[in-house]
Order: sequence, then C-alpha cells, then structure tokens
Amino acid sequence: MTETKIKNNLKWIHLTRPNKNDVNELKNEFNIHPLILDELLSPSDRSKIETYDDYLFLVYHLPIYNNLEQTSRRAEIDFVATKEILITVTYEEIEPINQFERDLEKKYQNTINNAAQIVYYILEEVNDFSLRQLKHVERKVNFVGDQIFKRQDRKLLEDISSIKRDLLDFAIIAVPQKSTLTSLSDIGVNFWGKHAAIYFADLEGDFLKIHLLLENLKATVESYSQTVSQLFEFKTSEIIRRFSILGFLTFPLVLYATIALQPQVEATFIKEPADFWIYFFVISAILLGVAAFFRKRGWL
Repeated sequence: MTETKIKNNLKWIHLTRPNKNDVNELKNEFNIHPLILDELLSPSDRSKIETYDDYLFLVYHLPIYNNLEQTSRRAEIDFVATKEILITVTYEEIEPINQFERDLEKKYQNTINNAAQIVYYILEEVNDFSLRQLKHVERKVNFVGDQIFKRQDRKLLEDISSIKRDLLDFAIIAVPQKSTLTSLSDIGVNFWGKHAAIYFADLEGDFLKIHLLLENLKATVESYSQTVSQLFEFKTSEIIRRFSILGFLTFPLVLYATIALQPQVEATFIKEPADFWIYFFVISAILLGVAAFFRKRGWL
C-alpha cells in the first residue's frame, strides 16, 4: 500500500494485489461497507459504479495487449473515492497507474484540488493507454492493406484473423466502459458538485475517440477480409477453369493414342513406322491451333 499526500487533506492511496491485511487497514481507517472490502480482494466480472453516503465505488476495465496470446486481455482498476481521498486497487502492475504516479508531482500536483480530479487524471491516462493499444493494431491493419494485392497466402489470412480476434476482444472489454463513464458523469456531479461536470464530460469525449477508431479498424479489417476471400475465390476458379481447358485440349490426343495403339486399328492406319508420328503431329497441330484460338478469345 502506498499513500501520497497531495495537499491539505487530499491524498491518494494505491494498493496492488491487496490481501486481507491491506483490506483490514482500510476497514479500520475508512467507513467502507464490508461487501465492498470483500470485492477489493479479487477482480470483478463486470464494470460498475455505485454510490453511498460518504463515497462512491467504481470498477473500471481496460484492455491490455498480451504478446503471447496475440490479443487483448482484461485488466481492472477499482476506485473508492470520498470527497478528498481516493483509493485505487489493481491486481497487477498497470501502466496508466504507473504513468500517473510518475507525472503526479511534476504535472498534476498543483492542479488537483479534490478526489474527482484524481479520478479524472487517472482515467485520462487509461484512455491514452487504450488509444496507444489501438494504434498498435492500426499499424497491423495498415500492413495488411499494403500486402493485400502483393500476396494472397495463408499467412495473410492468419494475420487478418489474428487482428479480427484482437479487435473483438478489445471491443468486448472496452465498449461497456462507455456506459460506465456516462454513469460516472451523472453520479460524479451529484457527489462532487457541478464543478466536476467538465472533467467527466471530457472523459466521455476522449473515450469517443477510442470507440470511433475501434469501429473504423473493425470495418477496415472486415473489408480486407472480404477482399482477400474474393481474390482467393477468383484464383481458385481460374485454376479450375484452366485445368478444365487443359483436359479438353488433351482429350483428343489421349483418345487418339488409345485408339491408334489398338492392334486392329494399328494394322489399318499405321502401315509404316513414320505413320504414327505423322498422325501424332497432325493431332498436336490441331491442339495448338485450338489453344491459340482459346487464348485469342481470352478463354485461356
């Protein structure tokens, strides 16, 4: 547990991977409901915001890219906020919290006057972090766009599928936070006062940028996926068409060879050794002529 005094009675308390001793310290120092204290011991399944007489409780989820799984996973920040004290809880090291802690003294110390502003600056860091996570996906999407007409192979399809899964996992985690921020805007103003309205409205606006970029990337990668599928279908139909034409062209030669080599036919048509090759070259010339005609018509 770390405690940072900002000014006067205003302070920020942060816990990472809290245990029962940490929770008991909070219980002894603050009037927090036992059910809320129990929730702080482990991550929650859903984001939410609840208000009580002296504090509000906020569960906020954010997507974090997992390099091993090549997709986004869910992380969580819990907020217990009074008028002048903010308690945050995480269950792992989270970059937005670390970044806020680094910037607190040199950027925010002189501008923060209440716990609402601490919540605002932390969630601002979360929004910036989420936007950077999407920029990482955006680079992958742009790379696929550059490669889509240069190569159509299994690896490209795997890249597109990986991006689609990452965007889907990101959306499952991030999109529900929009309603959480909307609720925070209403509840936070009632709890801290009208001066907090501009901060929470700004958070909603910043989240809208994330949402729009996410939707744009989803639409783009879906379009790329359809384009690659169409190109593969065209290539497959071209291969089938060419093999069909090849079979048509070689059929007379196979038929001739089958018939001409029968003993009774051979005795009638092939009286000299050179006769076989004459017939062979005649059939070949016919096939070449048909092939040239097909090519001129664009069928081959």
